[in-house]
Amino acid sequence: MDLGIVIGGELAGVPALARRAEEAGFESVWVAETARTAFVQAALAVSATERITVGTAVALAFPRSPAITAMTARDLSELAGGRFVLGLGPQVKRVNEERFGVAFEHPAPKMAEYVEAVRAVLGSFGGVPPEHRGRFYSITMAPFPGAGPAPGPIPIYLAAVNTKMAEAAGRVADGISGHPMTSPTYIAEVLRPAVERGAASAGRDPAEVSLTTNLVVQVDPDGDLARREAAMQLGFYATTRTYAPVLATHGLEDLVGSLREAHAKGDLAALADIAMPLVDHLAVAGTPDEARERLRAFEGVVDRVILGSAWVGPDPERLRSTYELLLETFAPVTG
Repeated sequence: MDLGIVIGGELAGVPALARRAEEAGFESVWVAETARTAFVQAALAVSATERITVGTAVALAFPRSPAITAMTARDLSELAGGRFVLGLGPQVKRVNEERFGVAFEHPAPKMAEYVEAVRAVLGSFGGVPPEHRGRFYSITMAPFPGAGPAPGPIPIYLAAVNTKMAEAAGRVADGISGHPMTSPTYIAEVLRPAVERGAASAGRDPAEVSLTTNLVVQVDPDGDLARREAAMQLGFYATTRTYAPVLATHGLEDLVGSLREAHAKGDLAALADIAMPLVDHLAVAGTPDEARERLRAFEGVVDRVILGSAWVGPDPERLRSTYELLLETFAPVTG
């Protein structure tokens, strides 16, 4: 099982974080698209490193045309010498419509077509004119000349929480990027079978699809503090309907109402209290020894775990210290 790690924060600090992960022996670093664009962060990480894989987990698809995404991915792959992974996600309805002003419709089939359109544009850099005429996108003009093909294949991963998106990934993508609120049980019983169904429907070998998952990993010498910080993050995620099936897999769906009420009041302390039962199922949290032991549950279940600390609640200094704790705790595992 490969280990990646999330990097982020102030842009000026991203190169150093990427170098630290590479020096520690991690297989990959990953950047998210929340307050900052994923592609600018990825460019900084690529430029600061020599060997480590750099991926987006994830870049938002629907606010961008597939052609712009393909052009950006090609450039990042060139800059990285082929070390770039394009992770794409749909985000949720409200974010698309109220933050980015784009329609949110039929997300799974639209994402599947998006991947096909991106690949058509990538192929045009090698001289094959794009002829994508689909339900959601029509792209028949290649980018301007002047840039050749990427130095190698660009793996495309899809963010997948529920079965329809996992099936779509199985049909068209090179991997899935599972949401941080997950568990070995959910992956084994829900996500993997969905990927296999999608792959079978397209005549593909499921082994061609990398099962990568993000994971809330909170480490501290004070194990109770680590678990409380993880609970706050999980509680925040659980207020979104998209993640209800994950909770239901573990019989925790009855907590959603109380979590939404606490979140609406801005009461993070109550949110963490209510979410504590989620931690044992949906996070890796505790002392360094406890966290290493809990991570072993993912061995044989996924191909890669992307470690990411909780970001709801902690201040910037705490985020920096937890990143160092993750490096110290898990770097020996990567050897």
